[in-house]
Amino acid sequence: MILNPNEFGKLSDEELNDFELTNNMKLPNDYRQFLLANNGGKPTKQANKSPETIVTYILGMHNGDYYASLYRHIDMFAKRIPFSTFPIATDSFGNLFLLSVHSENYGQIFFWDHEGEPEIQDGHYVDNVSFVADSFAEFMNKLH
Repeated sequence: MILNPNEFGKLSDEELNDFELTNNMKLPNDYRQFLLANNGGKPTKQANKSPETIVTYILGMHNGDYYASLYRHIDMFAKRIPFSTFPIATDSFGNLFLLSVHSENYGQIFFWDHEGEPEIQDGHYVDNVSFVADSFAEFMNKLH
């Protein structure tokens, strides 16, 4: 459940398809459906057990406020997070939840801890990344 769904505007199929084409990726169905229905938002259940943190916001595809914008987070973290991942959610401490679009772990969700970030990132460093869920739906269902 999401508080204030579509707060920064409803996402269209066309916009979502354009995002996939521009970024040369196909998003998992569960995540696509979430974006089309909610376009981000604050989850009503926010506690993530492993790692123990609070999910403050699920990012949406819009150019609204930074804290809620997938586009702005992609721009900010593009060279700082592992290849074939992109940010989908934030916690209270500046960390990110990432969605993988890599063939080996497609659709899986990972936690990126900025405290363990190396000074120079090349997209291969993953020591500050930990597994969270096998899918976006599982990630959302695990929140309590």
